[in-house]
Amino acid sequence: MKLCLKISLFMLSFCNSVFAQGLINNGARIVFSGAAQIYVAGGTNGDYLSQVGGQIDPSATGIVTIEGDWTNNSANTGFGSDNGTVILNGAAESINGTSSTTFYNLTLAGTVGSTKTQNVNTSVGGVTTTNGVLSVGSDIYNLNSNILTITNPAITAVTYGTGYVLSETNLGTNPSIMRWNMSTITGAHVYPFGVAGTQIPFTFNKTTATTSTIDVSTRATAASNNLPWESSVSFMYCPNNASSGNNCAIGSVIDRWWQVNNNGAVTANLIFTYRGSENTMTISPTGLVGPQWWNGAGWLLDNSNNASASGVLAGTGTANLNGATTFGPFVLTSNLVPLPIELLDFSATCKDNNSVILNWTSASERNSSHFDIMNSSDGINFNKIATVNGYENSSSINKYSYTVLNKTELGNYFRLKMVDADLTSQNSKIEFVSNDCNLKVETPTVYYNQQNGIVITSTSKNATNYTVNIIDAAGRLIRSNSLPIKEGYNSITINPELANGVYLVNLFYTNGQVVSKKIPVINNN
Repeated sequence: MKLCLKISLFMLSFCNSVFAQGLINNGARIVFSGAAQIYVAGGTNGDYLSQVGGQIDPSATGIVTIEGDWTNNSANTGFGSDNGTVILNGAAESINGTSSTTFYNLTLAGTVGSTKTQNVNTSVGGVTTTNGVLSVGSDIYNLNSNILTITNPAITAVTYGTGYVLSETNLGTNPSIMRWNMSTITGAHVYPFGVAGTQIPFTFNKTTATTSTIDVSTRATAASNNLPWESSVSFMYCPNNASSGNNCAIGSVIDRWWQVNNNGAVTANLIFTYRGSENTMTISPTGLVGPQWWNGAGWLLDNSNNASASGVLAGTGTANLNGATTFGPFVLTSNLVPLPIELLDFSATCKDNNSVILNWTSASERNSSHFDIMNSSDGINFNKIATVNGYENSSSINKYSYTVLNKTELGNYFRLKMVDADLTSQNSKIEFVSNDCNLKVETPTVYYNQQNGIVITSTSKNATNYTVNIIDAAGRLIRSNSLPIKEGYNSITINPELANGVYLVNLFYTNGQVVSKKIPVINNN
């Protein structure tokens, strides 16, 4: 090997160097001169290990090539400047360390189709001079339940040939995330996902010049049954598959999930790609397919309004969503039978001593027929007491109200039965009304405000109190408070510093009533 050394305290200046059987940087600062290169040979033993504060300070044209694993245990980002290129040139390599590495240029090379595995959160593109590029080439970049951050906002920050980024993790919350700091740059940012030798890229075509960071993960499921659902989703009913109940294992949904999260307001056109083998729909599998989005309480966006495309059973298929401004879990569904009506809210409130007002709101309706108003004296056995017609087909939010008279002749429990045109049905939650309406605290409004936290408003005819429990999507009790309620109007704010997700707020009244409210929490900073 040719070796050019300039030795000073903790500093080595390299020209062209080849190291076999690995290179250990034990606290040195390796400085490159011009187009200097380091090549760490040795196959799977050709590792680079940095520790005790070691780092590399490359020139703009400097190159570090390794055939083994990259490990950064130096309590820094691995580099002293945003320059140079690291090439992973082995058969099967990994990025490791107790510290996250921020590469400038990272190139995957070596054996075609080999897998480079990310075992720690990693960034590519640089720290301050964010112009670096991830070149996937013909290899597989396995996120392996970690976050890959692209700090270069340009649409050219990620390139690929026949290779792809692997995001598959068969969990309700997919931790294998590709994060792109897009700044104010618009244009088609392509996330080059793939699985089992097939490329299934996702495109986030940003159309507004707003500062934003976009996290994307995608996955199918091992049993091709759409399970597990994304952790925030609680509703996937297949209306033409009565046996599925609330489990849309087959029917009208492609077996692939996309979780898209945004930090900062943004508008974009989205392109979803799936494998034909993931089209397990039994309802018109080659008919039109379009995306639907879960807003934390229901499936919005009637997919017939989107840029739908014919479903495929082989190769890959795509479907588009133009002008998206809100994000979260996405699925692709049959246009003939998209995920149908979802109830956002249902409440029962005393109007006077002998009547009750029922109010409810639907997020969207598809082939909806009517609502049966059900009543019960024990909360178990219900009877129909009235019917209200639905909107049949609607992608907007619809509000309903119905007044129940002669309440003293009825039971204390109310529920809605939502009936579709094909006579399939779903039941709402159960609402309780006290025998003495004068003692009932009016059903409160519960919502999330990013500045203040959870806000609960209600009107009470008497001073009382209730207990509020906040439960996360995993069923864990996050907070419990006893709240005094005064006569008249009440507005109470609770700020438990919640992460993004869907939470259940349970209110326990002194008269034994329990009211549950499901709220989505979305923080943009």
